Amino acid sequence: MAQHTIPIEVRLKNILVATDFSPASLTALTCVLPLARQFNSTIHILHVIQPHGIDLKPAEDSTMCQQAHMEAQHQLEQLDTLVGSVPHQTWLRKGKVWEAVEDVLQSEHIDLIVVGASVKSELKKFFLGSVAETIVREAPCPVLAVGPHVSSVACGPSLAQLLYATNLWEESHHGLEYAIQLAIQYRSRLLLLHVVEQEEPKRSDHERLSDYRRLLRHLLPERADDLSVEPVLRVEVAKNSTARILQVADEIGADLIVMDVCPEEPWATHLQDKVSEIISSAKCQVLTVRTKNERASSLVETEDASEVDNTDEATRSS
Repeated sequence: MAQHTIPIEVRLKNILVATDFSPASLTALTCVLPLARQFNSTIHILHVIQPHGIDLKPAEDSTMCQQAHMEAQHQLEQLDTLVGSVPHQTWLRKGKVWEAVEDVLQSEHIDLIVVGASVKSELKKFFLGSVAETIVREAPCPVLAVGPHVSSVACGPSLAQLLYATNLWEESHHGLEYAIQLAIQYRSRLLLLHVVEQEEPKRSDHERLSDYRRLLRHLLPERADDLSVEPVLRVEVAKNSTARILQVADEIGADLIVMDVCPEEPWATHLQDKVSEIISSAKCQVLTVRTKNERASSLVETEDASEVDNTDEATRSS
């Protein structure tokens, strides 16, 4: 059941950018620079040299490793120029990417991870099983994903329009706290969106959609009063909720989409597919924020219980 969000501290003191020096990861680094300047953050740039998986003689293997290390170090030095005066530190590790990310995450008290995600040969398999997907799924802190349709030109110094998309099933809505904090910091417009997925609208939906709007309103914490512009609440019906979220983002010119994710839940595989599709298609950055492990009571169950109570009252009255 949707409920008031519990205030959390939104910190962006340390930002980790995982890079493989691809165009996507370079765009991600470019996009996070304005955010780092806004919050006086330190950027930690991490590159991981992964095992090459080729059987070589010890001497050949050593030579290849040294060459890979020198090339990676050279590319990291080039990123110094790109980052400029923003406080930053570079990290060069060897091994599995997630293990290296997790190590820096803990040692440097990282508040946000930034990844650039690219499209593979099949769009439906976008970043599933890839490094970006692993980070989004495993990271305990928020992850800012910069998809293939986001250009560095679009990553300006301001976030004029934010979109918080929720399915109202989460126990916690920490993503909304981040959206509100960013909206306050940037004096942004904020839209809260819930899309009811069904074939077509029905006349009987009017009352139910009104209930959903009230739930959206109920999600807003007290700090929402500090927003410079009153947030807009929208509940819509669509056959494909993912497609509609992307359409709304385009319609309002969103600079950032914020979503809650709960990877541990058995139903989360479907949600991860939606998140990956949104990241793969969005023209703006996508911020995913991990929620609590416990799944909230479903709205359907709540409505059913309410209907039972109403029936009992009617029976007693008669």
